[in-house]
Amino acid sequence: MNHSSFVKNLALPLGLLLCLISQNGYSFNKLKTYEPRTFEMSGGATYFETTSNFNDVGSKVNLISSNKYALLDMFLETRYVFKDFWSVRAKAFISNAESKNTDFNRSNSTLNTLEASGDWMVYRGFMDVMPELTMRYSLDQISNTQDSVITNEGVLEITAMLKAQNNYQWFSYYAGGGYNFRSERSSVMPWYVGGGMQWKHSFFGLELNGFQTITDDSDKGNTNEAIRNTLIQRVDGGSYKFYSINPSHIQIQANLDVGFSSGFVVKSYIANSISGQNYANGLTVGIAVNLLFDTFSNNPHKEALPGKHIEPVKQEENYQIQTQDGVDQNLFKKEPEVPVVAPVKKHTKVPSDDDIQDQLDQAEMSIKLKAKKRKKKN
Repeated sequence: MNHSSFVKNLALPLGLLLCLISQNGYSFNKLKTYEPRTFEMSGGATYFETTSNFNDVGSKVNLISSNKYALLDMFLETRYVFKDFWSVRAKAFISNAESKNTDFNRSNSTLNTLEASGDWMVYRGFMDVMPELTMRYSLDQISNTQDSVITNEGVLEITAMLKAQNNYQWFSYYAGGGYNFRSERSSVMPWYVGGGMQWKHSFFGLELNGFQTITDDSDKGNTNEAIRNTLIQRVDGGSYKFYSINPSHIQIQANLDVGFSSGFVVKSYIANSISGQNYANGLTVGIAVNLLFDTFSNNPHKEALPGKHIEPVKQEENYQIQTQDGVDQNLFKKEPEVPVVAPVKKHTKVPSDDDIQDQLDQAEMSIKLKAKKRKKKN
């Protein structure tokens, strides 16, 4: 089995696995959470199919001979939010593209794109404001002599966005716009605006998004434009999904997020083209799973909060309480204590030896006198 067929056979089961472990897909609702020290893991897939294009004047034109182009993008994404309301994100795409034209069908499955970005909430108020910088690098570059289906623009892209959002308890809305530099391609301005109802951890809303070419492609009006159109016709069935000259596009989108908890949300969307120029007209659906982990509160080794230290009050010498504050100070005086009189204890005088002898002598004299009186009576 060659490398190409191995990747093709691996792409679908791997993509289904990623669907079970997923944050935001490429076109899911743009609301972001900024819970400090949280880690998000996302995985999912988006599917696009088209049988027509918007031409250079914005008219819809069917692909010749019932040609068709289809693209399955599977992604894995991680994001970490730091305690100062800024985050970093990394993302990888595996794509499986198929085309049908008058000659025969073609397909291409590959790990085609790596993406990294950082964002920061610079203002939190009526609208939370977040600038974001994203770099997107293609691993599946385009050659004018290739026979495989095109899976992405095939160039380095750097996108600077300014985003704003507000989350009410039952209603949320968001908007964003920016500048997308594409090397060897025209630069475009991506934008979006959306809103919707939310209950508990779930969300349903509508969104309008798209992009507009703001600088001309370097191949416009020369022989390279014809060469590029020939390649698109041969390998992509004539679809302008990628590699077209000065593309623009607008689509309407419905989002549905079903949250089983704050840490487990299933996201989905469906979007349909409504206008454009030099771009494919088609329907896109997506599904993803978002897992959020609190890396701080559940950490058994987390930092202990310092205890409150109370400094002892130092009393200076000759310190006097200020009493000239207009309050009657007699209210704070203690009741006078009544002195308790202790009972006087009588002490018995201990007789001396002389006193005892006198008492004995008196007793002896009394006995003698009584004896004499008895004799006289006899």
